[in-house]
Amino acid sequence: MKQNLSPWIDQLNRTRDVHLLSDNRETDVAIIGAGIAGISTAYFALTTTPYKVFLIEGDKVAHGATGHNAGQIVSYFERQISDLVKEFGITQTSEAQAAVDSAWDLLEEIYKKVKLRTPFAQFTGYAGCQDLAEVIVHLENNMYARETHINMEPLMVAEESGITEQIPKTYDGLYSIVPQKDILSLLETEDPRYIAALSSRKGVMNSALFCEELLDYLFREYADRFTLFEESHVSDVVLSDSHAKLKIRDKEITAKKVVLCTNGFEKFTITNTNGADINTQFHHLVNGSVGYMAAYLEDHTKSPTAVSYLPAAQKTGDPVMDAIPYFYLTRRTFESEANQLHSLICVGGPEVRMDDTDNYTHEHPYPEEAQSVIDQFLHKTYKHAPTGEITYKYKWHGLMGYTPNGVRCIGPEPINPVLLYNLGCNGIGILPSIYGGKKISQFLKNEQLAPSIFDPKDSRLQ
Repeated sequence: MKQNLSPWIDQLNRTRDVHLLSDNRETDVAIIGAGIAGISTAYFALTTTPYKVFLIEGDKVAHGATGHNAGQIVSYFERQISDLVKEFGITQTSEAQAAVDSAWDLLEEIYKKVKLRTPFAQFTGYAGCQDLAEVIVHLENNMYARETHINMEPLMVAEESGITEQIPKTYDGLYSIVPQKDILSLLETEDPRYIAALSSRKGVMNSALFCEELLDYLFREYADRFTLFEESHVSDVVLSDSHAKLKIRDKEITAKKVVLCTNGFEKFTITNTNGADINTQFHHLVNGSVGYMAAYLEDHTKSPTAVSYLPAAQKTGDPVMDAIPYFYLTRRTFESEANQLHSLICVGGPEVRMDDTDNYTHEHPYPEEAQSVIDQFLHKTYKHAPTGEITYKYKWHGLMGYTPNGVRCIGPEPINPVLLYNLGCNGIGILPSIYGGKKISQFLKNEQLAPSIFDPKDSRLQ
């Protein structure tokens, strides 16, 4: 097995030739990064504006984080609503949550308009909690949700847990009390540590396959305005007051607007000839984290699902397990050998932050420790896990981008609005990427939008 074999890349079966930049070119909009953020941005720019669009990828389409993720679709932030309220206030926080929720509709609209065939399953998914402290965090989130009429995540607490009398009366009406067996059944576990469960809208999708199919549509419908360049690494972005110049090897693209839809780790420099420095700010805008995942096949007898297993606030003393934010498991229909349907069980959780992402490559070895941790989790928690040694068909890792405040960055650079951003997956990037693409198209049309928690920060004011 390859050291980094993703099921999403394995399913692509791409036949398209790589198109390189062979001469100097001009365009209205240049989008750097052809993952789900870049392709979503290109889609909305082409469908809602008259502009000519170049999509530029240093590798191949969807071969970065988009092709090396867990494929889980959720609309929550990997930061508690209560924390966001403290930083941004309840109005902007609720508007931001509603904005990400709206991406469900955007995704469905894309499927309908483009007639996509990439499998996309939606369902109610769950997250399991182990202690009172975690339950209180989610009850506080639900309290804010109730105040602002955004979607609450119904919370069930086990009647046998012994914590119901410790929950403050403030949270009455924000949870229900059910038998623990019901919670364990929803979480598909027999681990008695799980005493509560959240439910929310979730989905699963091969985002790399989604990108390739959406790209085919853009080629067909916008052949006169859309061009893709792959294996075309941008080394320099030079900004003036009216345009940007992108240097690719010995060639150059001139664009009226440039949108960065990358993880932020690419080796390029930004030179702003029309004001303060942007390069240093940008390269500190996103921090790297490598996520490790594994998947195996089982008989196709169960429906798709997505479950998160949250750790207890009280640490176990195992430094490896205690460092894992949470485990996540998805199950989806998967067509494999001889066109036979199976269920693909994907699990992730092990994660390593990287201060220097220059050291990361897709050929980076898959550590035995990551597989051992996933094995341990499956045997202890997932009641349908195979007994004995688990034979993984896929083991992969991907470099994720985390913004310092845990919120996606979407919009024009305050120092020079020729440059725009749609970046920072923060671990769960499919819906925020799609919403970000839509919002970028609004900026391209010069729409006046209200301030948002997604707005890039002005480094001159910090």
